[in-house]
Amino acid sequence: MDSSRPKSKTWPPALSLTLFLLAHLLPSATAVTPLITYHDGPLLTGNLSLAVLWYGRFHSGEKKVIRAFIESLTTDRSLSFQPDVYAWWQKVESYATVANKGGSFGKKKKKIPTGGFVRIAREVYDENASAGKVLVDESIPGLLKEVTAGLANTVAVIFAAKDVTVLDTCDNLCYMNGVIGKQVYIAIGNPGEKCAAACGGPFHHSKVRGGPPAAVVLQSPNENVGLDSMIIHLASALAETVTNPFNSGFFGGEKGEYQAARACAGLYARGAFPGYPGNVRVDPNTGGAFNAHGLNGTKFLLPALWDPKASNCWTTLWLQQGRSWLRRSSWKTLSLSFTAYVYSFLFGWQPVMPCFQYQ
Repeated sequence: MDSSRPKSKTWPPALSLTLFLLAHLLPSATAVTPLITYHDGPLLTGNLSLAVLWYGRFHSGEKKVIRAFIESLTTDRSLSFQPDVYAWWQKVESYATVANKGGSFGKKKKKIPTGGFVRIAREVYDENASAGKVLVDESIPGLLKEVTAGLANTVAVIFAAKDVTVLDTCDNLCYMNGVIGKQVYIAIGNPGEKCAAACGGPFHHSKVRGGPPAAVVLQSPNENVGLDSMIIHLASALAETVTNPFNSGFFGGEKGEYQAARACAGLYARGAFPGYPGNVRVDPNTGGAFNAHGLNGTKFLLPALWDPKASNCWTTLWLQQGRSWLRRSSWKTLSLSFTAYVYSFLFGWQPVMPCFQYQ
């Protein structure tokens, strides 16, 4: 006999469990989005010249991939597939546009030039690691003189090979960037052997700083975990060096802990949340995960960036998502991905990537 009572709506068991655990185990998902503001300081704009030091022994293929990434930053998008590295760099350059409109504080100042090229102006090779196999703060000034040789208006970039340790990068940020005197610099180590657990990014079952452990582990796009992790850290460091070179540009937080890339750490595509990288694309031939095409058929996984115009995180595979990302996300994707995270967290199970786009 049919009842006249309306049937109650029931949620699938997996989704019910996911929602319950989401509410109780992942408070960061609904946390207040950090706010990055402009503090009226100079940005690095126009043409960006890099003086590169290859410190230690690199394979020619590793240098080729890194050079391709740098060249892809400002090469016209018509020469590569979409989404591309060029589009990612345009988001970095959008900070200058925001600054020209008065920044977050609405203060008018001298117009900042926009656009320009990123290029390697000088390369130096130190295969014998002359300053030692452990780079400390005291090592950096001498290496900066070696790589720039007095060349003005450059950003010095030190790439350390996998047999070299860049001190403190495994315990703090996975890269160094700052200013010594008037010289802006970046130092990137290869975490493949020394600290993959801390700095291997989504290619290792690691924990995003300040967040939960990774729910899934991605295959690296160039089939080299250390190298592809270096690309992520280089991209992060370049974005933050350009937008906040002297700690007076774009940043947020009481101690300036939120910057262009750090504010969105661990996010790479739509559907991402702390511990889950999002619905990245996968190369059907190699299984490598990526979110940006580069020159000569290269593929890269690049970090999300803080969008200074929309005040939320953005990636090349991310349709504008801010505080309301949870409401707009696909419940099916959210259920599957977060259930994977829960199983990983509770039972140590490392699942195969769910819900990724092949292309």
